[in-house]
Amino acid sequence: MLRWPFSKRSHDSIEHLDPQSAYGRWAKSYPPRPHNPLMAVEHATVVGLLPDVGGLTVLDAGCGSGRYLRELGDRGARAIGLDLSAAMLDRAREMTPRIARADLRALPFDAMSIDLVVCGLALGDVAELELALIEIARVLRPGGRVLYSVVHPAGEAAGWLRTFESDGRQWAIDGFWHSLDQHRQACVSAGFRIEEWREPELPEAPGKRAVLVVRAVRP
Repeated sequence: MLRWPFSKRSHDSIEHLDPQSAYGRWAKSYPPRPHNPLMAVEHATVVGLLPDVGGLTVLDAGCGSGRYLRELGDRGARAIGLDLSAAMLDRAREMTPRIARADLRALPFDAMSIDLVVCGLALGDVAELELALIEIARVLRPGGRVLYSVVHPAGEAAGWLRTFESDGRQWAIDGFWHSLDQHRQACVSAGFRIEEWREPELPEAPGKRAVLVVRAVRP
């Protein structure tokens, strides 16, 4: 059984929200650290695949409350946080003043201006996966990398919901499920060469893939 924030689609009383409405409601109580088993696995996998970021310009795309901004700053990166949620960016300011409000599909940066893009659990909020990866590729310098994670696509068939509690109620965040093949094709279409492809499981649920983590390079 996957624990919060993922549950089976058997809770008819849960109200569904689009991502921006949900994050606006959740931001004040959203911890800037992994706060459930799935996020712990995701975070450990992403951190394990981080290259040396000392002195690099790194974009945390979909930074939320800033958990990767803190990690990147501690490793010596010039980290920039970007998110579409103004409420989440208010939290991210606690990590760095270098933040921007924008959509993943329209990044406000010059072409070839970023060394590394980290995108943790944010591409599931975007319908156009390929467009987002093409835009990420645009802002990366040649030899730059993207390191991204999403909830594993197996969750769609399993009926997972991403849920959170606020104001004494439970809410579900609607998002988009992209298949493994769609992730591979989107990387290829964006011109990336995939270096690492990880599908870690939850320690408490062997055999159940929890997240997909991809690291790819722009030739």
